[in-house]
Amino acid sequence: DQIQHAAYSLIPESERGCLHRYIGKCISKHMSNNRVDNVFFLAVDQLNRGKAFIEGDDERIELAMLNLRAGKKAISLATFSASASYLKAGIDALCDSHWEKHYDLSLQLYSLYAEAEYCNGRFDEVGRAAAVVIKHATSFENKLHVFLTLIKSLAGGSKLQDAIDLSFNVLKELGVECSSP
Repeated sequence: DQIQHAAYSLIPESERGCLHRYIGKCISKHMSNNRVDNVFFLAVDQLNRGKAFIEGDDERIELAMLNLRAGKKAISLATFSASASYLKAGIDALCDSHWEKHYDLSLQLYSLYAEAEYCNGRFDEVGRAAAVVIKHATSFENKLHVFLTLIKSLAGGSKLQDAIDLSFNVLKELGVECSSP
């Protein structure tokens, strides 16, 4: 471990990201497309560490999609902190005007990120991610998942009245009439 650390410290900091990107690309190139295990996570981690050296929007979108896969797998393993990290990295990899060009990818990344952060108890971050989805989602149906996560987050953050009010608004939008308590 010390030898590895010493060898790594010999690489100039300005070149490390490029090396991580290269390693991540090599691993992913020799990995089957449906493989999602420790090798897959290693490849995505390496690519994330080299994202400053990404060339072009296509590569950014590819990295965002890999982070979405990693985030989904981490959620299925109940490793919500790792999931939030992958999903946030996917969000950060998105290019400008991603909501127009890559709507489904953007919607999934932000919605799942909000869910992962809810599981981590980071309710303020849930609110920020949910606000982005609510602003950019083109249909009410696409907002439902994030509304549910936001309602649970508000309740978990002891903002019960806000959770109740939002619940009634969502029910009203769904055509369910309820009298306020």
